[in-house]
Amino acid sequence: MARGNRKVAVLTGGSSGIGRATALLFAERGYRLAAIDRTEPREALKQRILRFSPNSLFMKCDISREDEVKRAVAEVNRKFGRVDCLLNIAGIVLVKPVDETTWEEYRRTMDVNFGGIFLMCKHVVPIMKRQRSGSIVNAGSVSGHVGQVRHAVYGASKGAIISFTRALAWELARYGIRVNSLSPGSVDTPMLRADVRGESKRLGVSFGRVKKEREAEQAFGRWANPREIAEAVYFLATDSSSFVTGTDLLVDCGWTAK
Repeated sequence: MARGNRKVAVLTGGSSGIGRATALLFAERGYRLAAIDRTEPREALKQRILRFSPNSLFMKCDISREDEVKRAVAEVNRKFGRVDCLLNIAGIVLVKPVDETTWEEYRRTMDVNFGGIFLMCKHVVPIMKRQRSGSIVNAGSVSGHVGQVRHAVYGASKGAIISFTRALAWELARYGIRVNSLSPGSVDTPMLRADVRGESKRLGVSFGRVKKEREAEQAFGRWANPREIAEAVYFLATDSSSFVTGTDLLVDCGWTAK
């Protein structure tokens, strides 16, 4: 991609895990990046991104708060004047039985995972409509397709994202805007490792044992590297998938095929 004509990608959750890998991939491939996260990315990560994409923008924002999302998107529009890709990667996990889940935990999970995507789309879509072009990629999860013990609320938040994606794809098709989601299986991220540590503590078994059980859910017997998921995001976001909209791409190493 020519430096003088670089496209703009807005990404949430870019400080760690899949979001971090995705931010680096898009920067490396010439996109001007607007990275939005609840926390500031580490300086080393910022410098890596800026080395590939010197005009990138980094903003602190709680995507579950509309005032903060509105302000962040306005800043993106002011700096870049367009948005070619919206990559909704940010999310949190909740692993808990339903009868032990508080209302606050339920609300926080839904507000961040689904509410954050709704708010980002609400405020970015008008920019894309003016352009009559754009691509939106929403991070779902295999948990939105299969029933997982102690993941009922988390799975519900991801199922909502998949349904929202399908409807929004039809709503925006006449503006030339594509909307897709992807559902990863187990990915080696700090969030998954924290989940496994909690499970191992609850069961009184080793981290390695729980990790091995989780790995067995994937046909290749391993977790994905975040970069592998970032490549799938890139495919859905770019012209490589120009005839794809309203689709949820399973990147689950055969989990749901079993």
